[in-house]
Amino acid sequence: MEIFDKARELGEAIVESSEYKTLKLAEAKQEQDDEAMKLLQEYSAIRRDLAEEINKGDVSEERLGEIREKVEEAYEKVTTNDTIVEYLNAKNAFQAIIDQMNTIISFHITGKLPGGCSGSCEGCSGCN
Repeated sequence: MEIFDKARELGEAIVESSEYKTLKLAEAKQEQDDEAMKLLQEYSAIRRDLAEEINKGDVSEERLGEIREKVEEAYEKVTTNDTIVEYLNAKNAFQAIIDQMNTIISFHITGKLPGGCSGSCEGCSGCN
């Protein structure tokens, strides 16, 4: 069926895109960076602890404040690690491409762009 052929072509084009290749390289680099992985694991564990404390229900504001402070400290470490930042930037760039593709596909199905735009730029300066 032609639609599936087009979907396969799109998938192949995505894999060949510079954004996808950059993402995969950044992902591999991050996975090989012991410090980055340690920071991510610590951040995840602290967030999990916070969720568990909240789910218990009877948590003092003081205890929540302590955990939030730990979360913020761990987040600061994660967001200042060059390898993690490189990965996050690559992930965001790739996601932007996916979002643009979804917008284009949606427009061709519905005739409208998100936000109520009809696609006609006459009298509109919103895209510029």
